[in-house]
Amino acid sequence: MILYQRKTLATDTDIGDPGPVPAALLGWDDASLADVSAAAHEAAEQLGFAGEGFFPVEIEDPAPEVGPLQKIDFLRLFTQTERINIRNAAKVNDQIADYQEMLNNSTVVDLSDPDILEGVPLLEAAGLLAAGRAAQILAGEVP
Repeated sequence: MILYQRKTLATDTDIGDPGPVPAALLGWDDASLADVSAAAHEAAEQLGFAGEGFFPVEIEDPAPEVGPLQKIDFLRLFTQTERINIRNAAKVNDQIADYQEMLNNSTVVDLSDPDILEGVPLLEAAGLLAAGRAAQILAGEVP
């Protein structure tokens, strides 16, 4: 996403954090925004932007928030092979069986819950998930 950094031109000092272009300057091209006073001296004085410019900066879009999931949607974050392997491992591994039991007794799954944050990496450490899959699952990425 493109935002604009407001700067004092004389010192090249940032003013605040990047944000959208002020409403009064919407429609101005980047060259005009770079020196508001040069583009429109009177307007710059009236708007309080004399000696200032606005410069485009690329800001990475924030990762989408993943809220609580229905249990079926959580299970869809795993491949069918992963789900089968987890069920089979639960027959011989008490930690995995306990994790599965807790999951079976829930109706929704919060990916930020401590049990989920510990359990999914446990599945990867046990070799039931490929390297890196735990991070994908905890990020809510469907395979």
